[in-house]
Amino acid sequence: MEEELRQFLSRYVGTGILKKDKVFQEDVDMMVASALYDHIEQEIIDYGTAHPEAPFWDFLNFVKPGLKGITQEELLAEDNDDD
Repeated sequence: MEEELRQFLSRYVGTGILKKDKVFQEDVDMMVASALYDHIEQEIIDYGTAHPEAPFWDFLNFVKPGLKGITQEELLAEDNDDD
């Protein structure tokens, strides 16, 4: 599924009218990693297929907010290190 999603998203590289909206390979890599973590690969592909005119950045709406790969214990430990 990862390769299918990466291939699907690769068509967005270089798109974006404004400089701040331009899609780079790093953006695709980030989206793939987030999609794999949240298990939303198929949702992204389905949405992009149904809405081919939608910009790449619309896929961010599917990503669940939060810190990826960081446990609550690690966050608490970091807070205690600041004391």
